[in-house]
Amino acid sequence: MSKERDDMLIIKADGKLYKIISAIYRTCLIALAVFTVSSPSVFANNISQPNVTSEQDSFLTIELKFALNNSSLPLINEVNKLYQSREYNLIWSDGLQYNNKAYDLLHAIENARKLGLNPTDYDVEIIKYFLETTIDDPAILGRSDITFTHAYVKLSSHINNTRNDLSNEYGLFETDLFLTDFKKSESKTNTSEHVTNSPLIKQDYYLRILNALKKYRSLSNEFEPILLQKKSYTIGDASTEIIKARKRLSELGDYSTPELSSEIYDEALAIAVSNFQHRHGLETDGILGKKTVREINKSVKSRTLQLEVNLQRAKQLSEFGDKRYILVNVPEYKLYVIENGKTIYQTRVVVGKKKHKTPVITSEISEFVLNPYWNVPSSITKNEIIPKLQEDPEYLVKNDMKVISRLNNKNYFLDPEFVDWATIDPEIAPLRIRQDPGKKNALGRVKFVFPNDHKVYLHDTPSRSLFARNSRAFSHGCVRVENPFELAEVLLSNSETWTKEDLHYFANRSKTKVIKLDQPIPIHITYLTAWADEQNIVHFRPDIYKRDSQVASNLYNTEP
Repeated sequence: MSKERDDMLIIKADGKLYKIISAIYRTCLIALAVFTVSSPSVFANNISQPNVTSEQDSFLTIELKFALNNSSLPLINEVNKLYQSREYNLIWSDGLQYNNKAYDLLHAIENARKLGLNPTDYDVEIIKYFLETTIDDPAILGRSDITFTHAYVKLSSHINNTRNDLSNEYGLFETDLFLTDFKKSESKTNTSEHVTNSPLIKQDYYLRILNALKKYRSLSNEFEPILLQKKSYTIGDASTEIIKARKRLSELGDYSTPELSSEIYDEALAIAVSNFQHRHGLETDGILGKKTVREINKSVKSRTLQLEVNLQRAKQLSEFGDKRYILVNVPEYKLYVIENGKTIYQTRVVVGKKKHKTPVITSEISEFVLNPYWNVPSSITKNEIIPKLQEDPEYLVKNDMKVISRLNNKNYFLDPEFVDWATIDPEIAPLRIRQDPGKKNALGRVKFVFPNDHKVYLHDTPSRSLFARNSRAFSHGCVRVENPFELAEVLLSNSETWTKEDLHYFANRSKTKVIKLDQPIPIHITYLTAWADEQNIVHFRPDIYKRDSQVASNLYNTEP
């Protein structure tokens, strides 16, 4: 704080109320509290040192109603309802000073990041400023009360995933007792620690990450990094570095054998290394090599921050309850079908390259297309197909592609020999390239479509070899599915319209066929670089699109 502001915050040692706060101070304070108050008379009158009287109570009620009616806070309607239920009595002070609950609220907000929430979203600095300042102006106490209540309502709505359902089982957030009958229920005990450590979002991914965070916060951040003295260690090798590996993997939960002092790389350690590799998306060969050692040596602090970043992402996942839905996790290169909270199907996928990132999407799949045409995006035509055409004029014919021009709402096929590919800009010209269904089609034999602004979909692919790789970011943004017909069978398994036999019959006819689902199936394409699976095993993946650092910066002003 500046010296001028420090001077404003001086509190007399004898505890007596200080002089009435200046008009400039009041104006700044109200601006910080984000109130829109137009009446100049509210702050123009000097107010004598307050006493707890019915006259003051009446004055506070008038001030409170005035502030509520002139506030532009986003959740002011909910805030107003709470004050109506309390007959417009203050919640966080008695008109003279702030109570214990106000300090509990500050503590809860400061610890909100434990739940993947950002304290700055709840006016933490403004609330802290109010609590650190001696205020003898009832009008300002009234307005600050609204600020506190708004932060309370907002935090409650976020941690419970609903604006109006404020849970009554978490101490400070017991709406009925605390907000409607505050004077009777006020407690001197600090309940905010319980609030911030409680699993308030009923969502599997969120809760499992929250549990993983508790585990990693309990681990020691001090350990000796493993230093490879050769290219890699495998069964039969001996080194003091192997002792470090045993201890580290034991702390992380991958190595369960009591023997921690052996320098010999044995089968038990190889299994532990394989477990670790599996959790980190590495090749599970049981060999302690450069990539594996690099991941083992990452600090607990960095892993904890990675989990916190992904807790924020998991909070944003919609809850589908018992519904069947599809989840694609981009950094994991995996697709899951989940029903009743359990995985009923999974398969590997290929996702977008770094320059063609697969976006985060929530949508619904209502149909899929067998033997689809591929309408080549203009950017791919410009950057990839035209250069190949200039090298090989027969490229389109060889790949079952045709040039289509649209005129008067009709499509016409053009002879590619009559197109000046050296000068034409496919992003402007009224033509496009379309690939026919068949073995060469880039979408394979099936594509799954869902509404989104990115023109992204799931699809088959003739490029099967890429699925064998650990890192599979090779597409232009769409998601290639390793076993698309298995996925189609799962999606039709509850259908009263289509059977598995129908699926393969129409697929083998080589004609384009649209299969409409009886009920749309929700799909999440998400981006989790850290999570815990249904067995509560914690997984980490590289941040292939470099998004973690931005989320961490927004949350904590730091980078993982």
